Amino acid sequence: MILFVAATEKELENLIRGSLPADLLQNQGREEKYRGKKIGVLACGVGPLNAAISLERFFTLRQKVSAVVNIGIAGSYNLRKLPLGSVCLAHREIWPEYGLRDDYCLAQPEKLGFPLDARGPEIIWNSLQLHPGAVAEKAGLSLDPGWHQGISITMAGVSSRPEHVQRIVKIFQADTENMEGFALAYCCYLRSVPFLEVRTISNLAGTRDRNKWDLKSAMGGLRKVWQGLWRSPG
Repeated sequence: MILFVAATEKELENLIRGSLPADLLQNQGREEKYRGKKIGVLACGVGPLNAAISLERFFTLRQKVSAVVNIGIAGSYNLRKLPLGSVCLAHREIWPEYGLRDDYCLAQPEKLGFPLDARGPEIIWNSLQLHPGAVAEKAGLSLDPGWHQGISITMAGVSSRPEHVQRIVKIFQADTENMEGFALAYCCYLRSVPFLEVRTISNLAGTRDRNKWDLKSAMGGLRKVWQGLWRSPG
C-alpha cells in the first residue's frame, strides 16, 4: 500500500477528489485501487507529536505500507523563489527545536549530547536526508520536473517573527516550513519505509499578514500534485 498522509482531512479531500471515493476519508484503514496500486490515506493531525503517534499507530495496526507520501500545505521562506501556490519537494527535513536552545528558540542537538538515533550507520541529530526521485521511482510514481526541491523545516509552532525566519534561513538555508514532515520522515526512517514529501505553498512563513496567504490556491494545488504524481512518463 502507498499511504498518503496529511495533517487534515481537508488536504486529503483536495488531493483525491475525482480519483478515489470521498468516503475513504471516513474509513482510513481501507484500501482502494488506483492504476493497479493499493492506496490508503491518513489524516495524522496537526503538529509533530500527532503526526508521529498517528503514523506509528497505522504501521502497528494496519497492513504493510510500501511507501509513505506526505502531502499538504507549507509556508515559503522566500516568495520570489517559491511563490504562493507553487509545489516543493523536500530533499531534506530538519527539526530545529531539538537540543540546546538559543535566544531564537532554535536548538543544537550536538550541544545537548543526545542524538535522536545512533543505532544505524549514521547518527541522526535533527536532520534527515530524503531522496524524492529514488522513492518516487520505487513507488511507481512520477515527479513533475517543474516542482522545486528544497530544505524543509518542521516546527511545533509556526514562525511569527521576521527575525526568527531570518535566523532559520541563515542557519539551515531552508526553503519551506511545515509542522509534520520531520516526524513522519523519522517514523519511516526507523521502519525503513520509503518516504516522499510534497507540499504546496500557502503563505509567507513568519507573517500573519493575510495578504501574503493564499490557502485556496494551495489547497487547489494539491489536486495538481495528485495528477503530477500519476503523470505518465514522457
